[in-house]
Amino acid sequence: MNHFDVIIVGLGPSGSIAALLLESYGIKVLAIEKEKEIYSLPRAVTISDQGFRMSQLAGIDHIYEENSTVLGGARFTDKDLNTIGNAIDLDGLISQNGWPPSSLFHQPYTDQAIREKLEKSRVDILLEHQFQHLNYKDKKNTIKVLNLKDQEEIEFTYRYLIGSDGGSSLVRKELNIQQIDLEYNRDWVVVDVELKNENTLGDQVIQVCDAERLATFVPSHLPFRRWEFIIHEHEDKNTFLDEKKIQELISKWLKPEEYRIIRKAVYQFHSVVAKNFQKDNCFLVGDAAHQAPPFMGEGMMSGYRDAVNLAWKIAATIKNGLNEKLLESYEQERIPHSKFVVKNSAGIGELMEAYATTKDPKEVPIDLVEKGYGSFILPNLSHGLFFGGKANETMRSGEIFPQPVLYHNKKIVKRMDHILGSNFSLVSKYTFNVSEENKRFLEMLGCKSLILKNEYIEENSWLKFFMEEEKAYLVRPDRYIFGSTTSDVSLDELIDDLKIRINLENIK
Repeated sequence: MNHFDVIIVGLGPSGSIAALLLESYGIKVLAIEKEKEIYSLPRAVTISDQGFRMSQLAGIDHIYEENSTVLGGARFTDKDLNTIGNAIDLDGLISQNGWPPSSLFHQPYTDQAIREKLEKSRVDILLEHQFQHLNYKDKKNTIKVLNLKDQEEIEFTYRYLIGSDGGSSLVRKELNIQQIDLEYNRDWVVVDVELKNENTLGDQVIQVCDAERLATFVPSHLPFRRWEFIIHEHEDKNTFLDEKKIQELISKWLKPEEYRIIRKAVYQFHSVVAKNFQKDNCFLVGDAAHQAPPFMGEGMMSGYRDAVNLAWKIAATIKNGLNEKLLESYEQERIPHSKFVVKNSAGIGELMEAYATTKDPKEVPIDLVEKGYGSFILPNLSHGLFFGGKANETMRSGEIFPQPVLYHNKKIVKRMDHILGSNFSLVSKYTFNVSEENKRFLEMLGCKSLILKNEYIEENSWLKFFMEEEKAYLVRPDRYIFGSTTSDVSLDELIDDLKIRINLENIK
């Protein structure tokens, strides 16, 4: 019987990046996927700045960069496409992650390239195999998998299991993990087209607040474009898959001869979050853990955050012989963050409805307006693996440490995240010293000590702002800050607290 450190069920985007990250740490991984081929039509279309940075960790950033277009902004409009309220202009912006805030990609291209990278890796992959059952016998965790080609059932043992098998997750059902419904459930038709003519539709997402029919236009990676239209309760969903109906809906933007429909699908936009992301040594990531309406474009990104958060913690636990206290911080950090994304994605839909039904946009409650626009700015993490167990503004714990980048003529010529390493890193612009005991602890974690050069700091406004405070930062592998030195907390005290967080306070 084959044994694996980690078995991943589902090789969509979240499962794939988890597999690549774990493999990069030298973890023995088996990935199980029921489909033979990747899905040939686009579903996710948006990758954020943090998404790009997370893809750097897995060595797939070039795949997205080659198959994406930077998003110019987003705005709410009336039925005649006149802007309501404040539009979000993203043109030319670079975040602390070293990338534009949002880009649009064509998923069939990226998924295929990522699958090819996986197939060349040391990850064991079983396609056309379906998850059946989990069991615990003879002090071993066992998974039963059905080979869909010959209907043969196979067993494997594992230390940890990751369910990344989508919204109808069999793993979640097997674990009997319930979902919390946040009560935004609407039917929409999603239409992807390939343009035949030169693009004239702009580079901004448009939320059309039309009382007759809410709609969203998404300027996907050229030559593709996407529209989403709400379906009212009294309407027959099937009629919205009729080509003439779709042409009627898109007529505000394009004539039928200007495009080719490549995908049309009716979805119920859900807003649900699993009550737990962990049960024993099994974990949920991606749509198996949470589903949000697509208005924020953060569905796949939330799955990536799950995978990155979990992968380094599993790897550290296995490679360093830690007890499993570290893994408890996964759902502690990810559930509140996921709820924010789900709630605020639904909030954009609610704001669209409010704008559509009011005569004067200024009459829409300010809290709803702020909820809609504010949702594009994700919060820091609040509780989890941070100094003292919770984020601290003075220490910047819970915030993302800026990516070091090299500029030339105010343009990025090289992203330097690799200098932080793939484990913890201690970062300062000054030399620092720690006790011999803490040196051994940091060496055990593979922690990198880094004195940042001025050339990385001076032209990078994000990094300059962080380093002006003359702190030493302890940065986690996922680039979140564990904590920093302050007038009250020394570097050794910072490291001592990390030992307590992962239950290694007695290390010698």
